[in-house]
Amino acid sequence: MKKLAIVLGFALILPACARSESMPPVGTEVTVQKKDGISVAGKLVDVKAEQVIVEGRDGVKTEVPRSQIADVRSTPAAEARRDAEAKAASGPEGKAPAPPAAPEAPAAPRPKDDAGTPPAKAVEFREVTIPAGATLSATLATAVASDTSHVEDAVRATLSHPVSAEGIEALPVGTTLIGNVTQAERAGKVKGRAEVAFRFNTIDLPGDGGRQPITTGTISHLAATTKKKDATKIGIGAGAGAAIGAIVGGGGGAAKGAVIGGGAGTAAVLATRGDEVRLAAGTPVSVKLTAPLVVRVQQK
Repeated sequence: MKKLAIVLGFALILPACARSESMPPVGTEVTVQKKDGISVAGKLVDVKAEQVIVEGRDGVKTEVPRSQIADVRSTPAAEARRDAEAKAASGPEGKAPAPPAAPEAPAAPRPKDDAGTPPAKAVEFREVTIPAGATLSATLATAVASDTSHVEDAVRATLSHPVSAEGIEALPVGTTLIGNVTQAERAGKVKGRAEVAFRFNTIDLPGDGGRQPITTGTISHLAATTKKKDATKIGIGAGAGAAIGAIVGGGGGAAKGAVIGGGAGTAAVLATRGDEVRLAAGTPVSVKLTAPLVVRVQQK
């Protein structure tokens, strides 16, 4: 049994060693194929126990966890250059080094199918991180109001400006933001100003981009105070009452009329609600991300 355990141990160790040794040396042009189908191409700049780092032609470095790697291959040009360098280094002393590898030959024309059309090129994606604090400028697609909306009602908007990150466009114009109402308070008759608030929690990318969750701040609108309007209503009522009282009963009648008119104005204020908050479809809104957002962007 002890011998069997030793043999099984070697059987587990050897594949791991083979995988470690199969990693091209740092500085090699490679293509890393991830298990989710995404390819990362560029120069291998660092190899760690838990991840490898690849630097693209645009200078952007991508960290790929080893647990997500399906295959790592050197480009044909990189393999030819490495073989030439190895041959020159292993030659006899005093012998001139081997000439550099010939430039890579142009790729042969892609074969055509029976209809005469070249096979479709595989779609490649790249992950881009939009940092927290990025501003999303959008236009409401649904109306929101303090007197008609309810908590949990759906709210939709579309981006009016693109959002870029890492030097490329991560969220195009037209991306749909989806959220819900978080507060809806009608205006009170005596006090209590109207308020409506909402936030977004999902984005729906155009085309086949799919949906994914987001975290944003809350957009809140509070109605303006109506104290000046209320005072005007009471004043007008008192003035009208005084005028009528003076006509009917002279000076004493004017005083009584003012009191009666003022009371009528106050009653009108008590029976009337304040201004409501209403945001129609087409209203521009702006909100910030409160957490980083990672999106997959198709390589062009």
